[in-house]
Amino acid sequence: MRVSDYDLLFDLPEGEYEGGKIGGVRTVTIRAGRSLEILCHPIIKLSPEAKREAKARRSTPAMERLNARNTERHIMRLTEENFTPEAVVVTGTYPYPVEDYGMCDLKELSDTYDKRGLPWDVDRIRKDVRNWREKLKRRVLAVGGRASDLKWIVRIEEGKEPPGVGLPPKYHFHAIVEGPGLDSETVKALWEEKHGRAHCDRLDLKDDGAARVARYLCKQRRGGRWWSHSRNLRSPVPRISDRKMSRRRMGRIAADVQRDGQVILEALYPGYKVVELPDVKYSDFVAGCYIYARMRRRD
Repeated sequence: MRVSDYDLLFDLPEGEYEGGKIGGVRTVTIRAGRSLEILCHPIIKLSPEAKREAKARRSTPAMERLNARNTERHIMRLTEENFTPEAVVVTGTYPYPVEDYGMCDLKELSDTYDKRGLPWDVDRIRKDVRNWREKLKRRVLAVGGRASDLKWIVRIEEGKEPPGVGLPPKYHFHAIVEGPGLDSETVKALWEEKHGRAHCDRLDLKDDGAARVARYLCKQRRGGRWWSHSRNLRSPVPRISDRKMSRRRMGRIAADVQRDGQVILEALYPGYKVVELPDVKYSDFVAGCYIYARMRRRD
């Protein structure tokens, strides 16, 4: 059974934990930087009915929500694993002419879009962001760095499209970049010299900082959400154990997340503290429960 099937089948916030009906508990751990994610699910053979249900849900909004959540977690892991507090979090925008399109002339606005080089489609903003990254690379090389020293994650989003106007959505992007010579002012200036505005902050990795950045990059839930990252980023490798978590421990967490969840996990993983209490889900089709939690190495 694939992990994604468990994600799809375990979707009930409440239920009854039947530990006697499962053969054991599989624990998947993902370490990225100072972050540790724990995912526990029962080792069980799916019934034909459960297999059909999992297959049916792969083409539903539930799968879309799962994909969005997995993207957010993947960006969080890449951020924890590859970036330092020297990285810059940037939001880049364009000089759109007006906020309210209600009383504007469409032809005049269209001409303004063309004159200002505003993107009419996602291919154009992809090109603009790619050219901006080339400027970042040249800056890294200029201060004695190598092209491979530049690390980045970029996510392109659509702003709200004016209803009935016929203009494209207001594209913008969010990014995390790091490399020699790339401070906030430099990153900001290299976008603004040809385009609109850029807002930059240092990456805050304290406590739950990487998760907050990932949520910000993925906050949009509609329209296009294109993202990519540099090839030099390391992806954490999940580790699997069928002995780390017992059925009894899983049952205690399911019975009282607030009291037992944090205690059990911090005992199992010394040196880490829980930053996101276990999320316990149940299923109509599979016994046991599904647990996801996040921890962080103590300072």
